[in-house]
Parts: sequence; C-alpha cells; structure tokens
Amino acid sequence: MTLTQSLKTLGCLGDVTLEANHARLKGWITSIQGKPIDQFKLMIGNQEITEFKLERNLPSPDVQKLFPTLPNSDQARFFIYVPLDKIAPNQFNTLVQLIPIVNGEAGEILFNLLESTLPVPEKEDRLGVGGSFKFVACDFLGHFVNKAQLKPHESILDAGCGVGRMAYSLSYYLDDTARYEGFDIVEKWINWSQSVIHEHRPNFNFQWANIYNKRYNTEGTIKVEDYSFPYGNEQFDFVLLTSVFTHLYANAVQNYLQEVYRVLKPGGRCLCTFFLLNEESEALIKAGKSSQNLIHEIEGSFCSDLDIPEASMGHRESSVMQWIEALGFTVSAKYNGLWCGRNFGTNYQDMLILKKP
Repeated sequence: MTLTQSLKTLGCLGDVTLEANHARLKGWITSIQGKPIDQFKLMIGNQEITEFKLERNLPSPDVQKLFPTLPNSDQARFFIYVPLDKIAPNQFNTLVQLIPIVNGEAGEILFNLLESTLPVPEKEDRLGVGGSFKFVACDFLGHFVNKAQLKPHESILDAGCGVGRMAYSLSYYLDDTARYEGFDIVEKWINWSQSVIHEHRPNFNFQWANIYNKRYNTEGTIKVEDYSFPYGNEQFDFVLLTSVFTHLYANAVQNYLQEVYRVLKPGGRCLCTFFLLNEESEALIKAGKSSQNLIHEIEGSFCSDLDIPEASMGHRESSVMQWIEALGFTVSAKYNGLWCGRNFGTNYQDMLILKKP
C-alpha cells in the first residue's frame, strides 16, 4: 500500500525572513503529476495576503538530486516577497501557510513561522532530536494537517515528544480549546518543554517517563515493553510518534501500538514513522544505497549497531501490519521514506496513518 499518488504537490517552505521592506519566503514546490502550479494562497496568521511578488520555476538542482523522478524537480524553486506594510502588525510571530493551487484545487499546505519569538532549546538538545529544529517542526505540522487532517481544536498525544520539537509548531497551530500532552524518557528535555512551551501555552503539558533506554536513559527503572501511557482510555483525537518506533524493539512497538489504540477516541488517528523492511528496502540495503544498514536481527527487530541497537531499529513491514490489524486499526495511508535510498518519498522515514474504528 503506497498512497503518495493521492498527494497533488510536494515541496517545502524552507525559509521565511524579514528584510529591509519585505518578508521573503523561500522554498520549492512541484506537482506530483507534472501539472503546473496555477497560483498560491498565502495566509500569515489569520490574514490572507493577496499582494506579493512571486518568482517561480527557478533552477533547483538540489531538489532534482533528492527527487530525480519527480516531474519538474529541476525547476521547482520559488521566492515570494511580501511588502511589510501589507502585513498587519498583530500577524507577526504567527504561522505562515502557503497553499499551492493546481487545476483549481488546493495542494499540500506548506508551513513556516514569521518571526517566532518562542525560545528554542540549546544546540546540544536540538541536535539530540536530529537538528533543524524549526524546519522539521513546521515540516511535520504539514504532515499532521495534510495527511492526518489535524484540526486546531483537537486533543493530541505526542508519545516520545523529545525536547518539544513537534510541540513547537503545534503551539502556533492549535487553539486554546485544544489539549496537547507529551511524554518522553529524557528528563532534561521534559523540564525544558514544561518551563518554556507550557509557560507560553498552558494547554500544553509534558511528563517524564522514567523508561530504561541504552541510548537515552540508562538510569531508567521501567521496561518500555511494560509501560502504560499515563492517560485514561479514549482521550485523544490524534496520537503522533515521530522517530519513536525507529528506536524500539518489536515487543515495545507492539506495547505502544496497544496503548495508542487504548487512548485514542473512536475515529481517532495516529501518525507514526518507521524503518519498514520489505522487498524494496532490503534490496536497497543490500546494494549499499541505504543510510541505515539494518542487517542485524535481534529480538524480532533489525539494527545497524549491535552495541547500541536502540540507536536505529527497523521492523519487517509484514509484521508491523499484522500487529496493527490485530488491534483493530485500519491503515488509511502509507508513505514510503527516503532512508533506504529510494528515488521518491515524502519524508526521510516511512510513515503510516492509522485509524481507530
């Protein structure tokens, strides 16, 4: 099951900067079917911007290198210039939404922030969750909204929230009626998130889970395969797990999936990322194309490093699908990742959208 063909566009809004007399938006965009982008709809905060200068179809060799089979990937770069006097003063420090229009229909919304004043963690902690803090936060917000139809008022659980990277962009997207809960095994990261993001948005709460992990929490006292999420049944509309199952053994993945099912409301969705091993990805690993050399089988999972297996873990796609379906989930979408050396993907890791009946 690969549902990337349901997407109309692929791109990113990589940079939003203030210059002398305008705001500059830099990114790239192309239609997956090769159709031209007719126009853009631009929202800054709750203000629609209709007057801006657009430069598009500019050379983008970096995009073509990453997506060699994507139509027009060699000329996908764009710049948008918005005069500062067209932006209402109260729309600074807000979310930017750029919506490409193809054949009169909206494509994938691209997100970024205009002059965000919310502090970011220290560099060491940002690198601890992979770096590119704000960019990845906004990129994943796009996945949540475009692929899982996240709404601003919904209740959200961020399982394995790290140092608040996903919470950062969500704090600009969710409204005051929403509920955000996050937990993680690194106490320092939870303390930062609670003191900074919770202070900014009181409906965002963070809890420390003292789970043992050979890489992230060697003093932990709880086994991850035995951990129960500290929330009641059927409390959340949406659960996200980004780069969580890529650090867990098979039995822990099964436990977390069971907990996700328990805490989701009927009709709730889950977005989760994996390194899924199947015929294609295993062939690419064998050919030396993959960034993850997941060749060592250990306790039903596969790792690159036998000394610290949790550093990077993959799972057989057939097994994952069995675990998911046995719980009663349906897989509403699957998006292949770039991690194994594919020519096309919508994210680095493989992504699944699950739905509870």
